[in-house]
Amino acid sequence: MNDPLIDTLAAGLEPVRRRRFSYWIATGVGAGLAVGALAFWLAPDLAVRPDIGTAILDIPFWMKVAFTLTIAIVGSFGLLRLVRPSGRSKALIWIPPAIWAVFALMAARDLATHPVDLWGARILGETALRCVTYIALISVPILAVLTLVVRRGAPTELTQAGWALGLAAGGMSATIYALGCPEASPVFLIVWYALGIALAGAAGALGGRYLLRW
Repeated sequence: MNDPLIDTLAAGLEPVRRRRFSYWIATGVGAGLAVGALAFWLAPDLAVRPDIGTAILDIPFWMKVAFTLTIAIVGSFGLLRLVRPSGRSKALIWIPPAIWAVFALMAARDLATHPVDLWGARILGETALRCVTYIALISVPILAVLTLVVRRGAPTELTQAGWALGLAAGGMSATIYALGCPEASPVFLIVWYALGIALAGAAGALGGRYLLRW
C-alpha cells in the first residue's frame, strides 16, 4: 500500500477522545460487577453471609473489601491507560505488590498476637480451596465482559492490558465473594484472596496476547 493511498484513507480519521475510553471502561466495570454478582447468586453453595449486618461493623470485613477493591481500581485505571494505542502503565508492575506488602504487614502483626500453634489455622482457615476456586470462577464472566470492552479500543501492549484486565476482574470477583466469606484472618486474605486474584490476572495476561489483538 503506497503512501498517497494511506494518506487518503487516514484523512478523515479523528483520534478517539479520552472521555470515550473512560466511558467504555466505566461501562465494562459496571457490567462486570453485574455479571459477577449474577454468578455469585447462581452458584449453588454461595450466599451472602447471614450475619452480614454484624460483619460490616467489624474491621476484618472492611480489610477484605479494602484489599480487593483497591486491586480492582488499580486494574481498572491501568486499563484506561492501556486501552489506547501505545498506552503503557508501569505502575501495574509495582503497585499490586506494594498493596499486598501493606496488608502483609497487617497480617504479620495479627500472627504475632496469636500463639504459634494457631498460625496454621489462621493461614488455612476453613475455606481456603473454596475461596481460591470461587474467586477464580466468578472472575471468568467478568473477564469476558471486560475483554469485549477493551477490544473496542486499540491496545498495543496486549499482555500488560490483559494483566490489568485480570486484576480488575479478580479484584471485583474477590469483593463480591467477600460478601459470603466467613473468614476473618488477615493472613487468610493475603494468601488465598491474593492467590485467586493472581490467577485471574495471569489468565488475563495470557489471554490478552490473543484475545485483545485488533
